[in-house]
Amino acid sequence: MDFSIVIGYISLLLVFGSIIAKIGEKINIPDIPLLLIFGLIVGPFTGIISPIHAQNIFAFVANVGLIIILFVGAFEMRWIVLKRVLKTVLKLDTIALVLSLFISGLIFNLVFNIPYNNPVGYLYGAVNSATDPATLIPIFSKSDIDPEIAVTLEAESVFNDPLGIVTTTLGLSVLCLSEKVNPILDFLALAFGGALLGYVGGRIFEATVLAGEFEEYIAPFSVGMALALWYFGEVIFSKITGYELSGFMAVAIMGLYIGNVLTKYPTKSREVEKIAEFCTDLSTVVRILIFVFLGASMSLPLLQKFGALGLLCAIGSVFIARPIGVLVATSIPPIRPIKERIYFALEGPRGVVPAALAATIYSAIMGNPHVIPSYISQYIPPETIAGSILVVTFMTIFISVVIEASWANILAEKLLK
Repeated sequence: MDFSIVIGYISLLLVFGSIIAKIGEKINIPDIPLLLIFGLIVGPFTGIISPIHAQNIFAFVANVGLIIILFVGAFEMRWIVLKRVLKTVLKLDTIALVLSLFISGLIFNLVFNIPYNNPVGYLYGAVNSATDPATLIPIFSKSDIDPEIAVTLEAESVFNDPLGIVTTTLGLSVLCLSEKVNPILDFLALAFGGALLGYVGGRIFEATVLAGEFEEYIAPFSVGMALALWYFGEVIFSKITGYELSGFMAVAIMGLYIGNVLTKYPTKSREVEKIAEFCTDLSTVVRILIFVFLGASMSLPLLQKFGALGLLCAIGSVFIARPIGVLVATSIPPIRPIKERIYFALEGPRGVVPAALAATIYSAIMGNPHVIPSYISQYIPPETIAGSILVVTFMTIFISVVIEASWANILAEKLLK
């Protein structure tokens, strides 16, 4: 792709995306739904941006953007608050996630009229099991919602990516599209290995910063460390051992460690402020690009073919699967107040990770349709599997982000005040 085209696209989207976001702020509408709609307009609806170009750029922007958003979100998360809600976070990231996965998968199979035990639906459920910090962190940063509520949902979204990735990999192996055969080791490597990598990275960061005065260079050093941790976990470690460490988990843990440790050193208070200011501004830039390119990356023919069925699956996942999973999981003692549990159930937007996983699945299936086992393809052809999961995932992201970003503060006023 010509780099000049990329520069032109980015300039267009940053200028008009910023204007649209500011208009939304003026009329008290969250910017994320507006950015998604703008992406649809300049992408599949008008063709100003080629969906192929948008998909290629999104693959890069989504990863870099999520690294920055995770880092700054965890950096500003106080450990003293996280400890109070940790049990709830664990229940949301395990029981609620698995229940949501299976119910979403069952709904998908029913909507597409394939056997209830067909693995395709549960692959969709796995892809959409992870909630989105890129949506939640900006929302809560601009609201006065109880910090315990905000941290619970932010931490859930930060730490549920590894299980979503592992379950998706397991689903791909059933479709003969992945060589991973030990999901338990995959999960342990992703989650706990990623957490350990993040802790080590945090200690290295702390020792380096305490050894000298970085001053105005502290912010780029922080971003560079976050990117380096992600690259080591996702690429270098994988090449050496065959197992991936979750780079996103590592970035989150490093951000959490740095944000809670550096504040203990009075001489580093100004550097802490510089990190927060720089990364917050940078996260605004990447958030605009992430959601506009996400909207622009959709294919109009696929939207027309699977849009209606995708809408049904999305509604089922957002308003049936997620609430049931959350309410069942949080019914296990210690039980938080029912109004808080309802808020958790109705505030779980999907976003960057599901979008990236769905795009990966689409490419894998379209490049190797012949490997899909006949007991699966006799009910749903490979091309339909690829296109349906891509579109249904987009519809799930779109519905959950538009609705849940828009009502986050309203719902908090009704339930939590």
